[in-house]
Parts: sequence; C-alpha cells; structure tokens
Amino acid sequence: MVTSGFIRGADGVKRLSRQRGMTIIGLLMAAVSVGFIAILVMKVVPMYVNDQKVSNIFAAIAEESGGEREIRASIARRMTVNMVNHVELSDFKMESVGRGTRVTLDYEARAHIVGNLYVVAEFKHQAQVSR
Repeated sequence: MVTSGFIRGADGVKRLSRQRGMTIIGLLMAAVSVGFIAILVMKVVPMYVNDQKVSNIFAAIAEESGGEREIRASIARRMTVNMVNHVELSDFKMESVGRGTRVTLDYEARAHIVGNLYVVAEFKHQAQVSR
C-alpha cells in the first residue's frame, strides 16, 4: 500500500518509496543537449547542401568542352542559377593540361555557432574539361 511517499514493507514497517524518473536538472541537461545538436545541424547542413551545388557544377562542366573563357562563363552562369554561397568565381583555378583544362576548387566554409565557436568544413573539387 502506497501512502504519501511511504511504502509499507512485508514486515509492516513504513519506508520511503524509491522515486523514479528524471530530475529537473537531468531534464534541463537533455534539453540543452538536444538544442545544441539542433543548432549544429541547422548550421552544418546548409554548408553541405551548398557543396552539393558545387559538385553538380563540376559534374556539368566535366561533360562540356571549350577554352578557359567558356568554362568561366559556364561556371558563373551555374553559380548564379544555383545560388552558390561561400565561393567566388575567382576561387576556381584553371590550368592547361594536355588537350584540355583542369579546373580545381579548394575552399572552406565556416558557420558561426555561438560566441567564438565556429564549425569549419573543407571541400575540394576537380574536373577535367576537354577542348
């Protein structure tokens, strides 16, 4: 029989019942942890979505042909249409190799979390474009 937080044992003596569940401190710690992870996901996912747009640009220019001017124009057009962030057209490096052009892009994206805490992701892409 349970009455006012006490439980009567088999020997008939009243004892305190063992409480179960999460304390308010445990609940607050869980809420802070979930909140921090949610903020982290909201900041990191857009960086990877942006990188996927850049990957699509590299996949598209790898199938094209042309000189450096045509390649830059194609990249600029695709960056505008896809609304690419963290990358400028000047970040794309081009070098002539054999009968084509190698296009490379190495960049890092930063996301501010809180205070002086940032998340940094480094991305590298490369494509070979024939002439």
